[in-house]
Amino acid sequence: MALLTEGAAVLGLKLAPATLAHLQLYLEELKLWNAKTNLTGLKTDRDIVIKHFLDSLAVLPFLNGAASLVDLGSGAGFPGLVLKLARPHLALTLVEARQRKAAFLEYLASRLGLTGVQVVQTHLTPNLAQKWEPKVAAVVSRAVFILPRLLELAAPMLAPEGVVLALKGVHLPLGELETAGSAAPRLGLGPLEKHKYFLPISGEPRLLVRARKA
Repeated sequence: MALLTEGAAVLGLKLAPATLAHLQLYLEELKLWNAKTNLTGLKTDRDIVIKHFLDSLAVLPFLNGAASLVDLGSGAGFPGLVLKLARPHLALTLVEARQRKAAFLEYLASRLGLTGVQVVQTHLTPNLAQKWEPKVAAVVSRAVFILPRLLELAAPMLAPEGVVLALKGVHLPLGELETAGSAAPRLGLGPLEKHKYFLPISGEPRLLVRARKA
């Protein structure tokens, strides 16, 4: 896990030995499951560490100590499960529509001996989002929804002062940011904050968009 330790240091993070051990096990289980069912298109340890683990850890400074987190469209657990390993106090809910990926998340949370993790297999709709309880401090999603749709789903799930965090590539479709920015006030969200960052080691650019519940 030398690459992970090096990349985390670039992000200003020092990971505990227990966290590193858990992430090593995560990597091994991901590769085992991926050989049987398609969880990720990334195959090498280097790519998984940089483009999944380190990209997920880059979210930590934007959580502002949130105690509860929902990861929408969690897939193989990115970024939510990685954030949980780095911040064990997080009450985490992983929302994933696909059965095989939800099964992997259930298995992995058990394999890692985690508490405070709930996996919800569902296709989240605006109606379900409106009824979501309890309200949470943060909602995160990585490259699953277009921004206006994510804001529509996340806003009613947030407690006052809660944040929605969207991890995106730097080249968004034309008008996506503008449409989301126009929708934010109607959804009870403040202005969109745009934060460009670079993946450690590879230097690939990424964009994080954050909005806060009024």
